[in-house]
Amino acid sequence: MIDQEVQQVVPDSAIKFRELLSTLTIGQPSHHHNLTFFPLFWPGNPVPSYTLLSTAIEAGEVVVEEVNESGSVPNLSVKNKCKRPLLIPEGEILMGAKQNRVINVTVLVAAGVKFLLPVSCVEAGRWRYKSRHFESKFHSPPSLRHKKLKSVHRSRSAGGPAASDQGEVWDEVQACLSGVSATSETASLTDAFDAAEETLKEACKQLVMPEGAAGVLVGRHNRIIGMDLFDSPTTLKTLWSRLSDAYFFDALRDPAAAPETPVDHAQQFIEKLGIAAKPRVPALALGDELEIASEGLVGAALLYDGGICHLAAFSDG
Repeated sequence: MIDQEVQQVVPDSAIKFRELLSTLTIGQPSHHHNLTFFPLFWPGNPVPSYTLLSTAIEAGEVVVEEVNESGSVPNLSVKNKCKRPLLIPEGEILMGAKQNRVINVTVLVAAGVKFLLPVSCVEAGRWRYKSRHFESKFHSPPSLRHKKLKSVHRSRSAGGPAASDQGEVWDEVQACLSGVSATSETASLTDAFDAAEETLKEACKQLVMPEGAAGVLVGRHNRIIGMDLFDSPTTLKTLWSRLSDAYFFDALRDPAAAPETPVDHAQQFIEKLGIAAKPRVPALALGDELEIASEGLVGAALLYDGGICHLAAFSDG
């Protein structure tokens, strides 16, 4: 009897994801104090086929509000009034209404659709209206996004919603506040960013993302701590100031200087993503979702219209 090797069938979305990652180019890194930023480039400069959440909020083309007058901590209501799909990136902080929230997973909402957005609270001490609608100003630090994504994966793998472990999120918010000696009457993550504003402003002056970059890998010491990649340089350019603030914010809690992270660490990190990615079915909205989970690595990606709308991935500390 001849043993036959059983080959695992790789889903089309995972194959496409690996193919896309193989076309990335890692650019010349920039280093400041203890962080190394590797810019990521696609061949060509694709134009996004969606409207970004922060852009739509400023233009009044989206309404983000509580689900009803009483509110629901893990969900918000999003009404996309744009004529194009709306990209809502994971990790973005929404400020206002009854309490500030952070977005749990990246979603692409169809034009004209009302959507129930899964979020986590990043302001434990407030449950009262500050405004009717939300605004977008900050991105949460990779340390919080890492823990949040892990718990979201656990929930969805068990057949639950795209919900985080809220207690873990609140613990991390408190660690962020303590890490920069910030005080906050409502235990709000945004108060930590406000307390570190001048330091972050000086750090970000030292770093300019090259024109045409669509993503970034960030290294500290001898490991890659996180990655954000979009399908278009336009998207990264819009979000760059808040993303760089978020990565530098975490570095303030580990202030020791460090040498530049070797480029081969960046290449190895990208290769691990392709191996660890698997489809998350069904997707919450438009596109194909991929969950990234392996030892020491967590992340998520959204594929749409032949590209990676957003890929976020983080390594264990």
